[in-house]
Amino acid sequence: MDLMEDALEPLMEKDGFATLALVSTGENLREWTYYAKSEREFLARLNKALAGKSAFPIDVHTAADPKWAMYEKFKAGVQK
Repeated sequence: MDLMEDALEPLMEKDGFATLALVSTGENLREWTYYAKSEREFLARLNKALAGKSAFPIDVHTAADPKWAMYEKFKAGVQK
């Protein structure tokens, strides 16, 4: 999981393209929530970051959330 995160960080956060907003870890699973400027570019950068590395067992899910509603909901839950 750490290798994956280390591979993604430089390409995703370079030039302000994406922000890693949340990381959730539990039950042998880690979920990264990125807010990115483009789904297509995110996937291109993901493929570039992982090129030449052993396959990672990942699923990629995308959703529009221009107001960062999921992040705000999480943040509000932590503050309570």
